[in-house]
Amino acid sequence: MVRATCSMCDGLITSVGKAMRVGSVVARIQVPPTPKPCTKHTEYCLYFTDGICGKCISRCPVGAITESRKDKAVCYRHLFPVTKDYVTSSYGFDGYGCGPCQSLVPCESQIPNKKDCL
Repeated sequence: MVRATCSMCDGLITSVGKAMRVGSVVARIQVPPTPKPCTKHTEYCLYFTDGICGKCISRCPVGAITESRKDKAVCYRHLFPVTKDYVTSSYGFDGYGCGPCQSLVPCESQIPNKKDCL
């Protein structure tokens, strides 16, 4: 079972990291809620919990992530049309994505430890 909290760049940090894409399935079934192992929605992000890391700030190609927040409007302007046009022309489907803030960072493939940010 994957449990997640949010990072500085609004990515979901899970037990297998945040360098991923997720989707949804709509079904008429009842599923009991999964207990949360944490108390805050930002608990797995070392910047929010310990004031260290913030490596996703320098990874953002358009400067949308700062120590105070993620500017969603700046991020959006990069996604549309820049990355959307690239994905459409290169891969032939109507999609978009960026991802540097989710790769080559301590939470890319795990819930990070303090030693990961040294």
